[in-house]
Amino acid sequence: MKILVPVDFSDITNAVLRTTKKIVEAHGGEVILFHAVSPIIYMPHAEGVSIDIIDVKLLQEIEATKKSEAMEKLASLKEFLKPVPVRAVAEVGDPRDLILEAEERENPDLLVIGSHKKGLVERILIGSTAEKIVKHSKKPVLTIKGAEPNLSGKVVVAYDFSKTAEDMVKFAIRFLKPFGAEVVLLHIDEPIELPVVEKIGRVIYQKYKQEKAKYLDKLKDRFSGEGFRITTRSVEGKDPAEGIIKCVEEENPDLLLMGSRGLSGLKRIFLGSTSTKVLREVEVPVLLHKEGKR
Repeated sequence: MKILVPVDFSDITNAVLRTTKKIVEAHGGEVILFHAVSPIIYMPHAEGVSIDIIDVKLLQEIEATKKSEAMEKLASLKEFLKPVPVRAVAEVGDPRDLILEAEERENPDLLVIGSHKKGLVERILIGSTAEKIVKHSKKPVLTIKGAEPNLSGKVVVAYDFSKTAEDMVKFAIRFLKPFGAEVVLLHIDEPIELPVVEKIGRVIYQKYKQEKAKYLDKLKDRFSGEGFRITTRSVEGKDPAEGIIKCVEEENPDLLLMGSRGLSGLKRIFLGSTSTKVLREVEVPVLLHKEGKR
């Protein structure tokens, strides 16, 4: 398993590295440690005054120094990850863009990133680096919040009967199996509007619920057959995000795993997505699996 790990050398880095090491030790593979060096902000001269080429050269030298310092820090992180195979990369530019470019170039199986808490206004206006990566990444993304997750502990797996969810279940079994995690298979049972006579509508809805319950039992057997301790929860709710958030608060899991179909640009801007809402609100690490992506 190839894992891309963007680091910023903040307090969350240690939890990200410890989690990454556990994953690679369980699955094998390699790690690409990535750091984005923020570019120097150039304050332009007054209008009509030419830019001195020496000033530009000085800025380039400062950025080169910062990049060299970053590589030294990455070298120490490589020591921490031993004996895991690690490659270190540092580039100058906007972290969010560079991380997505590195994903495209490296084609990893998983990204592991740290998420820092932000104020409400800042989150609404610009979002976070982690949130942008989760939105635009084509690969599974594990977002670490605070402490590292106990991958052998309790994991809530959110399931919605979509093709995305089926792919996510396959991924979840492969990813979690080496750790022997306890799984809570969660389904948010959204009400459906049927343009039929009320009594007939209730009959159809109950039949629909029974069929879903049967399939959840099959999924439970599937996880059990792979050696997992598993329970199922079906919770009624109009908003899947709110239902998942509430369940996470009640279950207090070590990890939340869910799929994401994604939304078109305008829908994502105005409505957001279930995964984005959940990522913003829950306090536990979130592993998001993307639709049809490998």
